[in-house]
Amino acid sequence: MASSAQSSMQSSPSQRTTSAWSPLGGERFYAMARWVMIILLGVVTQFLTNGSLWPINGDLESLDVIFWLYAGFALIFTLLAFVPPAAGLVSLSYLFDIAFISLMAFLGGERIVIFFPLYLVPLTYAAIRQPLHIGVLSGALAAVTYMAAFIGWRRLIAPEALMTMLDYVALALRGLTLAIVPWVTGNLAERQSEANRYRVAQAQQEAERALQEANAYRDQMRSLYQVALALGTTADYRQVLDTLLRESRKIVPYRAGVVLLSSGRPNELYVAFGSNLAPGDLNRTVQMDSGLATALRANMAQTITSFAQFPSLQQIGALRDCVSAALIPLQVGMRAYGLFVVATDHMLQTDQTEMLMALANYAIVALHNAQLIFDLKEEREKLLSREEEVRHQLARDLHDGPAQSMAVITMKAEYIKRLLDRDPAQALAELDELSTIAKRTNYEVRTMLFELRPLMLETQGLKVTLEQYLDRLRAKAGKTAIILEASDIDQLRLGSKVEGALFNMIQESVTNAIKHANAAHIWVRLRQLQDKMLEVVIEDDGVGFDKAALLKTYEKRGSFGLLNIDERARLAGGRAEIDSTPGKGTRITIFVPVES
Repeated sequence: MASSAQSSMQSSPSQRTTSAWSPLGGERFYAMARWVMIILLGVVTQFLTNGSLWPINGDLESLDVIFWLYAGFALIFTLLAFVPPAAGLVSLSYLFDIAFISLMAFLGGERIVIFFPLYLVPLTYAAIRQPLHIGVLSGALAAVTYMAAFIGWRRLIAPEALMTMLDYVALALRGLTLAIVPWVTGNLAERQSEANRYRVAQAQQEAERALQEANAYRDQMRSLYQVALALGTTADYRQVLDTLLRESRKIVPYRAGVVLLSSGRPNELYVAFGSNLAPGDLNRTVQMDSGLATALRANMAQTITSFAQFPSLQQIGALRDCVSAALIPLQVGMRAYGLFVVATDHMLQTDQTEMLMALANYAIVALHNAQLIFDLKEEREKLLSREEEVRHQLARDLHDGPAQSMAVITMKAEYIKRLLDRDPAQALAELDELSTIAKRTNYEVRTMLFELRPLMLETQGLKVTLEQYLDRLRAKAGKTAIILEASDIDQLRLGSKVEGALFNMIQESVTNAIKHANAAHIWVRLRQLQDKMLEVVIEDDGVGFDKAALLKTYEKRGSFGLLNIDERARLAGGRAEIDSTPGKGTRITIFVPVES
């Protein structure tokens, strides 16, 4: 209250002047209407007095005198309408109008009906500007004075005038009309005011509702900004999903929030995180039904009001008694992480679902970033392990091959030195054997260098390199036949890094087949597809293996053999598939992109 008073005291002079003048706005308009009425009265008076109204002289009739007095009254009250302190007096000036019109009607005599319409102006003013009961009393006053003016003229001025019953009935009707005009007009004005007040109240409610919505939208945007800021600074997917559940509750006070992620098995999800979960819900696995699969592949949120089409979700206890739910896919591009389910006890609004989708999009980006960071760390560990494994393998190959040969060459050289003096013929024979060992060692070293990084891969292409490599490898393959089928790739060019990665994948696949498959045949097939992809198939008819069993123990094996090929293919921009069945051999299919 004090602040309101202080603000009103501090209002500008122009504001105070406007508030002081505002009550007189209706009176000033009525003053203009009064002058229109005076003009009409002047015409009537001029007609009734046969043109004696003007010029003003000593021969004016009584009606002319009353008219000029009324004009002077109008002038005074018109001036008072511009004086704020006189607002109370000006608001009652319509009573003087009624009095002057009644006096002129009295002097007008049998022409009294001419003055009847002029009463409507002050009575309308009274009905609009005064309370209803004051307006009704003003109408009664006008009716009484109008009829009194006619009866007074009949009794006092023209007693000889003949009056019929019809004249009196007409007089009564006009008086009744004057009496009810303020009542009818006041009620209509009141109804219109009520309608206006109702519309104003509606407008205020709509403005308040719009302000509340704007404030809610502002709070939601602030929440989204805070979520984006929080999610952008974390690389822990658990923290990302926890933030998603927590901030979603600020947008929708849900009954249960559930994050379903892929379990790694086909068409299977599990409850990874949740809020208000029932006992036993966490880590529960569910098989994807058709409805859940559709929601997971969708690009936008889906609102459901019945779980009948989602029997998988009915297995989760926290969702069974909910009224509606929003199913929001967690996916980036072609990679789907899972599904975010927000279930409530009321119908979800469209704007709530859109805000949840926007929040989930922030979380998806953060989740994807966390996954990328995790993949990079895992790939780094694999590369380091792979490098260490290659070092150990190279050391073993050098020790078992060239190192042993070099030791034999050294021993042979010492032995030959002793034979030169005692048995030159035997020394020549040993030199021939030494030459054979040196050539074989040189071949082994060159083969190892070729396997590490064949230089001809950059100069003569993949096909020629594979031909020479497989020729060298056949010497180690024993009875296993190695067959290369690559007739249509002579002019094929891949990126240098892709060619190197592909050669290493083929090399590892064939080497593994020679060592472990016990196969009679190994086929290496290369063909170019229509979609600018190169398909490479390495197939053998060996013993094969149980891929599912191998996957379960793969992390414990510490080996990065065949099952790493898919990861290396993805790093090269392609993909790989490994199919093997015990007793039916192994088939490895690799797809890599071809340069334009």
